[in-house]
Amino acid sequence: MNEKEVTTKAEDRRRLQSSLLSKFEEIAHTFLNSLTGEWGNGKVFTSLQDYLDGSVLVDGAYCRRRTVLLAFHDMKEDREAPAALQSNTLAKLELLNVRPLPEVAFYRDIATAILRMEVVVRLEAMQVLVETTNVLGLNHAPESVGRLSPALGQTASFGSPRKAPRHIPN
Repeated sequence: MNEKEVTTKAEDRRRLQSSLLSKFEEIAHTFLNSLTGEWGNGKVFTSLQDYLDGSVLVDGAYCRRRTVLLAFHDMKEDREAPAALQSNTLAKLELLNVRPLPEVAFYRDIATAILRMEVVVRLEAMQVLVETTNVLGLNHAPESVGRLSPALGQTASFGSPRKAPRHIPN
């Protein structure tokens, strides 16, 4: 290989990394700004899931937004995220009562936090569905096998599913 080819490959790699970085920040800000309203109604979860499963153009190729998040989640280098993105991510984690609060200093941390937040919103939507199904008396049919239901001897409650801290292992 000559020097020009090596330089071109290095420039291509830097351009791709820069493009991925800007797309990641766009995805992160959009996701975090979408975490408003009533999470338990299922609509927010569905829209967040649709958003993450949607495609985005990165350096001339389409890929899923979730794939971009996973690429940063698996990132080996410690690249510090902007302070605004760190504080916004931490604020949303606190709002969702995720405990223990993880560090969100690096892009990798923020990608992991976003993926965890999606799980929390999904669980809250499922819990509301289960509680609604149980209150309506629909969870006693044979078709309900496999659905979540309250533990034996407990009743469903319509209290906010966000009150209890969410313990998510690292």
